[in-house]
Amino acid sequence: MKTMHVVAMVLAAALAAAGCRGSRPFGTFTSEAAPRSEFDSGAGGAAEEMNPVQVARPAAERPASEPAKTTGTRTRPDEDAAYEARLREVGLPLVRDSEPLVVETGAGEGGDSFMLVNTVLAEVNGEVITREDILGPLRPQMDQWRKEYSPEAFRSRCRQVIDLRLREEISRRLVVQEAEAELSDQEKEQIDLTLARMVKTLTAEAGSTLALEEKLRERGSSLEEQRKQQRSQLLVQAYLRKKIGPDIHVTHSELMNRYREVREERYVKPTRVRLGLITLKKSQAAGEAEARALAQAVRERAAAGEDFARLARRYSQGPMAENGGDWGYIAAGSFRVQTVDEAAFALPQGGVGPVVEADDVFYVVKALERQDGRTVPFTEVQDEIEAEIRDRKYNEKVQRYIQDLYERGYVRVMVDNL
Repeated sequence: MKTMHVVAMVLAAALAAAGCRGSRPFGTFTSEAAPRSEFDSGAGGAAEEMNPVQVARPAAERPASEPAKTTGTRTRPDEDAAYEARLREVGLPLVRDSEPLVVETGAGEGGDSFMLVNTVLAEVNGEVITREDILGPLRPQMDQWRKEYSPEAFRSRCRQVIDLRLREEISRRLVVQEAEAELSDQEKEQIDLTLARMVKTLTAEAGSTLALEEKLRERGSSLEEQRKQQRSQLLVQAYLRKKIGPDIHVTHSELMNRYREVREERYVKPTRVRLGLITLKKSQAAGEAEARALAQAVRERAAAGEDFARLARRYSQGPMAENGGDWGYIAAGSFRVQTVDEAAFALPQGGVGPVVEADDVFYVVKALERQDGRTVPFTEVQDEIEAEIRDRKYNEKVQRYIQDLYERGYVRVMVDNL
């Protein structure tokens, strides 16, 4: 139903909808649970706040393999103790806001001139998301930013990227966790087979596995990282299709109502003419009579069937002469010279009109093509409208579903590390 790109966009929007409240910026998280009644239903951007939904038990006390559990009462866990315990588990230090995002290394292995200062940015049901997860794939872009921006602007740019990508990554992790738990072994095998075919195709296009690895390395990635990312995307796509797809229904009345809503804007097609024009200026001839005579002669040759584009390139003094006098399609009333506009729309397809005089110019007008106006009937666009409604319903259900995952799970963002 969805392409990978659309699924990622939906996840990002749904994340903002599930976790936003108030109007403080994304970087000003609070450590308290967000009451369900305060969830905003709108999709947010980088300027909105996302309050992580928390359960009573600190995440560090729960093994990474144990799924999150819903509790009746939500209280604030011991943030510092839980966070420090988790950092010890993954072996990453606590990095405060005043410390750098990157450390200069010179041209190191792979050509990188800097190293990310890695730390935990968020925790999703026992899984951690690190700065490397978010910014690692963007090393080539970051290297360019460091050349273009001041240190302060570079850090600000990185924080903007973290804000946006972290939202999407948290949403993705939530759905992937559900997919891993709910999809059958057979369904996962099909996903792995699809992934293997994708890798085989990419390898063939690159020429070899080694060449593919080199290509990915230049982009700040690796074949293993891409396998992991693509597998998670396939999991998300398959799981949401299975989870939500069967619940999407579109009635005939919904189709007709939508058709009526957008008919005037989308499906009422005005008459259009592809305008051919040869422009002859009086001032470029020895006199008006000579210019008129030339225009009449060119008009007669065009009407007799001589190639209009060749005539325009030879005789026209207008801006589209080199383009064979072809102005493309115009709508009625849109051409700046009204008499030319009227002459063009009075012609049948392929017709050449009388010479048109306007101020200092004579025009030879031809309707190269003509598309008569019509209203596209419902039967021709029914499938298009149905797909649009299905997409909208799908997106809305995905947003509600991810909001539910937030409410049932444990999501915490490490404010000091953003």
